[in-house]
Amino acid sequence: MLAHLAVGGRCATLSALPRANTLTIIRKASSSGGSKKHEEPVTVSTPTGSDPNSSPMSQRPLPPDDGKVRFPNPWDVILNKRRFEYAMKFKGYDDPFDMMPVKRIENSSPENPNLLPSCNDKRLMACICNEDVYHLKWMHLHRGEPKRCYCGHWFKLTERQFVDLSDFGITEDMQKPAAH
Repeated sequence: MLAHLAVGGRCATLSALPRANTLTIIRKASSSGGSKKHEEPVTVSTPTGSDPNSSPMSQRPLPPDDGKVRFPNPWDVILNKRRFEYAMKFKGYDDPFDMMPVKRIENSSPENPNLLPSCNDKRLMACICNEDVYHLKWMHLHRGEPKRCYCGHWFKLTERQFVDLSDFGITEDMQKPAAH
């Protein structure tokens, strides 16, 4: 086990120490020289010879230990689709990507079809024509055109209504799919 404390640079080089011993050495090093009001935090680094691809995060300064546990704000960590999904669920929408099954109306017609929301111009959908059979009938729907399934039900693709998620930092342009 190797532990060195450089006096001038206040840098602790720690290698193969258990976590408890490492934290003890860092706390002792940061608490030494107690006459100064404002001290620089102790930096922790690995020996340069052992890891040629050392991360710059290993050179980050450690805050003084005040006994508080700090966790990052989850909204700063979560990105893209996961952030959108959590924001929609927080607003009360359990199906943010419109993937849940839609209940068919009994007597659908070209004038009164089953409406499926989508933010794209076309969508692939499956119809369970008979509830006793595990076979699905797949078909492509195009926006504005009602289409009839083999079982006689009609389906139509409609424009998806976007929810205001501006308080989560998500604009309506971010909710729309990227053009392919």
